[in-house]
Amino acid sequence: MCWHPAALLAHHQPPAPVRTLSPSEQRSALAFAEAIIPGSERTPGADDLTVARAEQMMRSFGDNALRAWKTALIALDQGARLNTGRAFHSLSRARQQEVMRSWEKSSIMRGPLNGLAMSLKIAHFDGKKAYTAMGGKLRTLSEETLPRWETQIKRASEWTEDRDMECDVVVVGTGAGGAVVGRELADRGLSVVFIEEGKRQRRNDFVGSFVHAHTNYFRNVPALGRSPIMVLMGKLVGGSTAVNGGSSLRPPIQVHYDWCQDLGTDDLSQENMSSYYDRASEMLMVNEPERRFIGPIADVFDRGANALGWRVGPVPRNAVGCEGDGFCDFGCASGARRSVDIAYLPGALERGSIVLSELRADKVMVEGGRAVGIEAYSVTDEKRFRVRARAVVMACGAVPTPLFLLKNKLANSSGEVGKNLSLHPSVGAGAQFDELIEPQRYIPQGYMMTEFLRDGIFVLAAQPELNIAHMMFPFTGDRLMRALDSLPHLAMFGALIRDKTRGRVWFDVNGLPAVTYDIIKEDVALLHKAIAHVARLCWAAGARRFYTGLIGADPLDSRADLERFEKRTIDVSELSLISYHPLGTCRMGKEPKNSVVGLDHETHDVPGLFIVDGSTVPGPPGVNPQLTIIAMATRAAEKIAAKL
Repeated sequence: MCWHPAALLAHHQPPAPVRTLSPSEQRSALAFAEAIIPGSERTPGADDLTVARAEQMMRSFGDNALRAWKTALIALDQGARLNTGRAFHSLSRARQQEVMRSWEKSSIMRGPLNGLAMSLKIAHFDGKKAYTAMGGKLRTLSEETLPRWETQIKRASEWTEDRDMECDVVVVGTGAGGAVVGRELADRGLSVVFIEEGKRQRRNDFVGSFVHAHTNYFRNVPALGRSPIMVLMGKLVGGSTAVNGGSSLRPPIQVHYDWCQDLGTDDLSQENMSSYYDRASEMLMVNEPERRFIGPIADVFDRGANALGWRVGPVPRNAVGCEGDGFCDFGCASGARRSVDIAYLPGALERGSIVLSELRADKVMVEGGRAVGIEAYSVTDEKRFRVRARAVVMACGAVPTPLFLLKNKLANSSGEVGKNLSLHPSVGAGAQFDELIEPQRYIPQGYMMTEFLRDGIFVLAAQPELNIAHMMFPFTGDRLMRALDSLPHLAMFGALIRDKTRGRVWFDVNGLPAVTYDIIKEDVALLHKAIAHVARLCWAAGARRFYTGLIGADPLDSRADLERFEKRTIDVSELSLISYHPLGTCRMGKEPKNSVVGLDHETHDVPGLFIVDGSTVPGPPGVNPQLTIIAMATRAAEKIAAKL
């Protein structure tokens, strides 16, 4: 069971919470909160406010989420009664710790416990009291001076002109696909209107709070399976490029070879894509960060790699002048990261394009079998808009785009819309060193290990902000507090795999959209191997202790522990997974019978309707896909322009 919040501005004065827990539920929730987060000399423990915040978060996420949260709470309390004959709140602190420890070892109970614990930890550590006690500083920014092109970004609710519009190209989405294809077409003299469901967030809107970010400019979608995965996507002008780590990497040559084999063409060979990658890298100003802003974790990588003969190095990033001042996924308050709303959109807007934000597309206008525009409505006041165009580009992302097509019953004669979902499932791990690491002071993703890319394993530095460091430790009680107290000496890593599992986006499951992704044994084994590689790197670098990131797992305190870890079998329920990279749900291909779009990104079924986002990437690239999507969007613009 996997939980994420959807509302509560934890770094601002919260409104008085509306309580829905019964007295017995409240008593039980408080007992669990105090046991899961008992506190330490460095960090205050959970209290009634923690429970109130968690309850409010789950309510904001929806009635179903709140009911599920309460169900988990009741189930765990009943589990305590079955184990001990007593309610959880009536047990001694030591007995509570024993019970939770046994649940962490149980394939049945670890899911509900981890889900409840995650919601309580997020509510607690993102709150001002715990965050500042750990050494965090709240960010306050003055209003920035806006450039002229910003006036071309209009909130739909404030639009006073004709809501029936005409242009050459209407683009739905302003992320790595939409902003790029729109800019490239505007450069060719075409008139472009962008439709964006999210808001325009500026530097002074990024306050550094997890909950604020995931309330205001993230789309959080659970992928359901034996190990549920929260899939995180940006929902704002700039899309996910405005809330990612800035890593800008080209896929390995083997990946391009595999794509060409699958598609039966060399169009997507590394050689033929090279000019598009060059163009994207130039626009993003991709370069390597300065070593002093990467921090001591680079030394950890280098020591371990030198001892083992492995390849490591700095991560190319689209963040010129970045000094590691803040956690990238919460939005870049320094303005250093060149997300597409900074690198691409201004050029289009200066040529007369407009962005209508907080406007949700809900229908493709089709006449004579051809796409001729988009109907949309303001998410604030539901005013209707119609944008007629010679070409319609869907660029909402690998989950929203197939959902839109399935809802509209479009472009799916192949039955492939929503299928073939890959996620790059990711795990976190950490190692304790004698030296100071202070991960929160440096660039989150500044260094990487590329030694095992051919095997489908990619490892990055994953240096968290203080209010989310707890996510690297999916366990509870005193063990959690000991890990957090050692944070200044912890090197933190993220590992993703080039997955073979394929999931699906469904439009209607009991009246709700859903994503399913049941990770296969081969990918579980690959994740196990990835964690072991990180552990070997850390031991070679002089680590004193290694945290595997598995739910409830004991840390590794010796090389002998590591060898035992490598030989054991991981159960899928032990994995605490996350994904930032959904891809592949609108398959590209030559044949209409087994693909959604052609090699030119136009849908086989509906002329004039193009898809340009992560859903058309032929498969997981094995590295962060930002640069791949932008390069493919640059190529797509050429194809669309030729047709127009």
